[in-house]
Amino acid sequence: MSGEKRRYVSVEEQELRKLREQDTRLRSLQRDLPERLNAIREQANRELQQRLAPLEQRSQQQEQEARKLKSNLATLELQTHQRLQQQRKEFQKAIRDSESKQKQALEFEVTRLEDAMREGFAEQRSLFLQITAEQRQEYLALNQHLDQKFTELIDEERQAREQLQQQLEQEKQDKATLAQNYLDDVQTIWEQIDRNYQHQRLAPGKLNEFKREINQAHGNIQNGVPEAAIATSQQTYFKLADLRLELELKQQEWEILYNAALEDLRSLIAEVQANREYEIEIGQADESQKFRLEVDYWTNGSLKQYEQELQEIETRLQKGESSLTIKEIKEIADQIEKKLQPRLAEIVEQAQQEILSSQLRAEIADKVAGVLSRMGYVLINPHADSVYEENDERKAYILKLRDNNQGEVVTIISPDKEFGKNLVSINSFGQILRDEAAQQENAEAIFDALKSQGIETQGTTECREQPRSDIETLFQDALQQQVSRTEQVNQTAQEL
Repeated sequence: MSGEKRRYVSVEEQELRKLREQDTRLRSLQRDLPERLNAIREQANRELQQRLAPLEQRSQQQEQEARKLKSNLATLELQTHQRLQQQRKEFQKAIRDSESKQKQALEFEVTRLEDAMREGFAEQRSLFLQITAEQRQEYLALNQHLDQKFTELIDEERQAREQLQQQLEQEKQDKATLAQNYLDDVQTIWEQIDRNYQHQRLAPGKLNEFKREINQAHGNIQNGVPEAAIATSQQTYFKLADLRLELELKQQEWEILYNAALEDLRSLIAEVQANREYEIEIGQADESQKFRLEVDYWTNGSLKQYEQELQEIETRLQKGESSLTIKEIKEIADQIEKKLQPRLAEIVEQAQQEILSSQLRAEIADKVAGVLSRMGYVLINPHADSVYEENDERKAYILKLRDNNQGEVVTIISPDKEFGKNLVSINSFGQILRDEAAQQENAEAIFDALKSQGIETQGTTECREQPRSDIETLFQDALQQQVSRTEQVNQTAQEL
């Protein structure tokens, strides 16, 4: 009489804790992460300097144009550009100081990072995140420094404007000429900002508002009201000067945030590439076994998909260099820090659990074989009768044993979504188990033996009159995959 007995089993919590404690023995096989991080930092610094170079060229061009202005706005403009030039020098110095601190910090941590890679993934991740967090704090501090400097710059601008207003009170002669000179200068400054700043991205719509005021001043001159034109041009200039300071600040803030986001993302991609393979140790002391863990294989492609997602965001950052707003970059940076960085640890943990679960299925099969051997069953062909489904260690483990009367018991241990939980299906064939009661008794003996060795059973045993119909197919598929992989290995060896 044949039939199937099936029941869910799971590892006791104490045993699960022991398995999880082996996290510290999950080691990266690639040791070049520190060098990769250094190369990424240097690349980010070079690219930042390349983006900052045009800002200095723009400053020199604006200073030359300021000398050609007709009104006393020229003096105010030259003073403004001198203050901005000094601020840029301080900004460049702050950038270089930040780069130097990052370099020193990373060089200081290189040895510790290499040790962490040898000790285990958890230590490595902790140290890596510590390094990137310190870099981010450095950039935030630089942003605060920028705000403070521009506040001081605005105060100096206001004092200069007050002096300009006093000069205007004294200049009463030839108001028409004065009005036209002011209007021409303000128009020139408006065109400079329109041409030299990314105002539509950093302060959308603001510059166009001032165009209406310039047209209004032009109308005042045509209508013979130069006093109104002078007042309007003066106020428009002050607004343009404020807008230019705002754009200068936002441009530098954008550069800092963009550089930080791109460096963080590339560092994370480097970490993914440096942690594709691990060495995992199972067991204790002399009984321990070491396995090579390919993360992408054990997670069914999750690591590759994750890396592709990171690369897509990197492409978005690169293509959006001239279009991304500060808000959008902050959102990307927040996504990197809060969503993307934790996922790598989750993927690696998933891979670890999968390989531990696979090993657990083999151990359960070994315990089942021990029980059946005491009932007179033996494993005839270990290579053909003890296999993983489709020769894939991520899938079910299949075990076939026979007795002297050609009776067979095929046990299939199938993984469940819950870590440590498996469905054990015991399929019997032949005459040795002569009735349902005998089959039930033998199945319960197997489950009791599993329980005595730390494998808990859940619920009651489900009994079916017929064994699984796909058992022969499972064995044939596993054998076919074995042959196929052997041929691939032999072909690769010949090519080499």
